Amino acid sequence: MNAHTTMNALQVRGKADLVVSELRVPEPKAGEIVVKTAFVGICGTDLHLYHGNSFFLDQGFLSCPFVFGHEYTGTVVSVGEGVTTPVGTRVVGHCMVPCQKCDNCQRGRRNLCRDLKEVGLRYIQGAAAEYVAVPEYAVTVVPDSLSLKAATLTEPTVTAYNACERTAVNKTDRVAVIGTGTLGLLSVLIAKLTAKSVDVIGVAESELEFASELGADRVLRPDEALANSYDVVIEASGVKSALSLAVRVSDLGGRIALIGLPSGSSTDLSQTEVALKDITVHGILHGIDYYGATVDLFASGKVDPTKIVAQVGTVEQAAEMFGKMTMSGRRQPKFLIEFAGE
Repeated sequence: MNAHTTMNALQVRGKADLVVSELRVPEPKAGEIVVKTAFVGICGTDLHLYHGNSFFLDQGFLSCPFVFGHEYTGTVVSVGEGVTTPVGTRVVGHCMVPCQKCDNCQRGRRNLCRDLKEVGLRYIQGAAAEYVAVPEYAVTVVPDSLSLKAATLTEPTVTAYNACERTAVNKTDRVAVIGTGTLGLLSVLIAKLTAKSVDVIGVAESELEFASELGADRVLRPDEALANSYDVVIEASGVKSALSLAVRVSDLGGRIALIGLPSGSSTDLSQTEVALKDITVHGILHGIDYYGATVDLFASGKVDPTKIVAQVGTVEQAAEMFGKMTMSGRRQPKFLIEFAGE
């Protein structure tokens, strides 16, 4: 059992107001584990929370002050009644925590759980703290051969993995990835394992250069991407006009995966073009079923997600890293906060 009674946690108290607070260490309930946090990733969702313009705040799932953080790794330090996971187990946390009881969960669509909870986003305190308590089933074991730093990138990667699975990327496919942020670059790494070619479409020169270094066959600006050129398009930018772009560059019978989340709705989509080109569009909500496969992929060495990490900073540097996420001229998009580390 954990002997500490208090812990340091990063709390958002208001718009761009991030403080290190002292909170009580959580006690595991029946079926729960307490994880001593190693690393926490900062993503675009966290950035929106930090700036106070988030869906989760608007919907009342969160209210200030709150502890953010849904991309995390760590070590199990205490367990509740009925738990079989041994203390000392290294784990990567799942963002989504489904109820496992509703009709959608029973159908195997756990990402569509009708009573969904999400770590650091709705109903479960975030992992940007020295300790976090979650249900035992909401983690995946990390093998000793994989660093916890690398495993922290599992949560965003499962979405990219799902996008490639749903669009059935194969060795004859020409793939375009729209967007050069975390999800876009992770999609490049996954698609490159199978596809004939993977091009990246973006706008920031420094990010396009990095995408090329990461393995993209070509990097293009939107007006340089030719119509009817790709079998699979993964839209990861979250830009309103990107769906129209994805349809334009898709070839006949193309498959599109949407993992970017624009604010508002896109109004310039040609429904006629979607129909006449017989395009299949997949909405991708996370990839909860791919944690194990992603961890195994990282452990195999075929994909090194740490290539996209710009900085691993201390708890005290968290606010500084939030600021860096919006700076121009960046290359790697990912920032990690180190708590206990390896």
